[in-house]
Amino acid sequence: MPNAYHVITDRILASLDKGDIPWRKPWTTSRPTNLDSRPYHGINAIVLGMSGYCDPRWLTYRKAASLGGHVRKGENSTPIVFWKNIEKKDEDESFWLLRYYSVFNIEQTKGLKLPALEIPNARHEPISMAENIISNMPNRPSISHDGGNQAYYRPSTDSIHLPSESTFHGPEHYYSTLFHEAGHSTGHESRLNRHNMETGIAAFGTATYSKEELVAEFGAAFLCHESSIENTIENSTAYIQGWSKAIGRDKRLVITAASLGEKAANYIVGVN
Repeated sequence: MPNAYHVITDRILASLDKGDIPWRKPWTTSRPTNLDSRPYHGINAIVLGMSGYCDPRWLTYRKAASLGGHVRKGENSTPIVFWKNIEKKDEDESFWLLRYYSVFNIEQTKGLKLPALEIPNARHEPISMAENIISNMPNRPSISHDGGNQAYYRPSTDSIHLPSESTFHGPEHYYSTLFHEAGHSTGHESRLNRHNMETGIAAFGTATYSKEELVAEFGAAFLCHESSIENTIENSTAYIQGWSKAIGRDKRLVITAASLGEKAANYIVGVN
């Protein structure tokens, strides 16, 4: 392993020994709301936030129709829950009943005339060294900024999907996220062929899935170093900490993942 990668690996391992570091998403996400801008809470906020849509606004089928629009054919609704107070007839008693109803995201509709969303003021400033690494990646997968509030690599289409560049907390976080997903893409059979390891194939939560996450994040850390991006190391450490805990904090496994991460980084920069 190159000395520079040794240094990064040692820094990450040293940080792991210090305990948990809370990891945050490196991009801004808007809390799901209804059309009156009232935010959803609890499990509803989590369920709607996981949908992947860029627009945070939700409404019912009936509401869309009342506004002169409609839900596009073939779109699936998302159920949300609420508690309703039920009063017993002829008795001075009441009880609460958990109910649910279905909502659709604005992106699932057509014909609605709604105010435009406020676009974040963040400005994406490309980092030339990082941009060159991605631009020159051999056999590069497609890259789209249609991930909503998610970043992921999809093996079936060999494609990377990211949130909009403007939603990231800074260009460093954008490129570290892109490097992570590019690291996953090296597992594809047309590249390094980490059979059944790439995210999307191995079942979530399994040791194989966890190991692949470690590989991708080590690869991202190495590529950030290649790009002179140093201020995302704590995020990488925390991410690796979370997945290494899931597989028993096996330092040998972490070292193995670092080695595979090196191979992924070398593939991306075109070094055999």
